[in-house]
Amino acid sequence: MEDQPARPRDSHLLTRVRAVLGTLELDCRCRGKLDAALERFEALETRRQLRAVILDARHQAERIAALLELVGEIDSLTTDEADLGVFDEIALLFADIGSAAARGAGDMARARSLAAAGSATPRDAED
Repeated sequence: MEDQPARPRDSHLLTRVRAVLGTLELDCRCRGKLDAALERFEALETRRQLRAVILDARHQAERIAALLELVGEIDSLTTDEADLGVFDEIALLFADIGSAAARGAGDMARARSLAAAGSATPRDAED
């Protein structure tokens, strides 16, 4: 089975930065600019994470397609198969397909969550 790369995780950095900056006595104009900059950063970070999970889901779909080609070997199996190891190999291929499908499904659920969060942030933050 393929090693899974680190997945994008929610960073609590922005929350911590806001907490520290909240203790500063900034004038109203400066506070507004800072809050707007933090909101733009948050929108950009959400979009980056969304792109990453969509890219991983695409990778999982490509992986599934490749595994399906390999599992096509099942068409050549007969009831008097001499190489019994082929059953194990095909079983592993099916397990890998299941893993890739589960990961892709998780990616899409995360994408949905990120897209919903992104729609609540300012739209002027373009990458």
